[in-house]
Amino acid sequence: MNRPTLVLIGIAATVIALSFAIRSNTFDGPGAQTPPPEQTQPPTTLMTTTTTAPEQTLQQPTSTSVAPAFTLPLPEDVVICDLYTQIATTGTVETASLVEASGLAASRASPGVLWSHNDSRGTPTLYAFTDQGVHLGSFDVPDAFAFDWEDISNGPDSSGEGTYLYIGDIGDNFGIRSGRISVYRVEDADPSTLGNSFATSVRFEYSYPNGTFNAEALFIDPVEPALYIVTKDRDSATVFRGSLRISTEVEELVAVEVVQLGGEVTAADMSFDGTALVFRGYETVWMWHRITGESVADMLANRPCLAPPPFEIQGESITFDASGSYWTVSEGSHSAIQSVERLDSAG
Repeated sequence: MNRPTLVLIGIAATVIALSFAIRSNTFDGPGAQTPPPEQTQPPTTLMTTTTTAPEQTLQQPTSTSVAPAFTLPLPEDVVICDLYTQIATTGTVETASLVEASGLAASRASPGVLWSHNDSRGTPTLYAFTDQGVHLGSFDVPDAFAFDWEDISNGPDSSGEGTYLYIGDIGDNFGIRSGRISVYRVEDADPSTLGNSFATSVRFEYSYPNGTFNAEALFIDPVEPALYIVTKDRDSATVFRGSLRISTEVEELVAVEVVQLGGEVTAADMSFDGTALVFRGYETVWMWHRITGESVADMLANRPCLAPPPFEIQGESITFDASGSYWTVSEGSHSAIQSVERLDSAG
């Protein structure tokens, strides 16, 4: 071979040797800088003033299983609600028409009955089913329009009398409502006494005082009768109050509290006696307990505890029943109905 050829062969051999050395040092050769093995942090122990939640293994609930209350490590300073058990699945929604359950209300007129509705672009229809999912009927809400129904709650009228279902047409994902929303009210009746629709409905119109908001949660305070709207923001929620007085005028809502939660609120409810308030997100359930004499603003100024979160693909509903236990159902066809029992509900 001539000299230039030998030089080229030498250069090529050197490049190959260097490449092999680099590879060896990167992965498993002598002196290699192998990335340290992944270290698994042990789950944070969840403490309350009286109990410690054990480490749990994540599993999806079935009709015969009980889902774990908590599955992920949480900050040490988190307060866990110690009045609630783990999640149990009681059945599945029987009707195929309810595919985007975006609200849930336990009936006060008919214990064991749940009311729900579809999300945006649905018809103005409420669906009734038992807490095991047996379909009891679908009922039109007269003189109503479903632009973006997002939540439903049970409560009295402005004088604290009666029992009604309040349906929030409050969604505004794209900011096109110009700050005006509607809430419809129908009587909470025994489904077996209804035909294909409710007899009448009442429409309440509200406006925000300072712009447009997207909201997916509402609740009714039975102690100081009023309606509350909870906005859906990334890390916080603004809570607005409106009256329950029937009027043909558009009422301007009043902002009462901004709550820092670190997550979006997709549903809310207040217990039948007004002593507990719950917000839920996709992975979190926040709860406040009311001391006698407190307003809603006072209650929200306190730190919430975390209650067992449901295992759901798209959870946007929550409701209390008469015992103080709460129920959820996810969006999707034939979704599971889940309940979390309040430990002192028997008393």
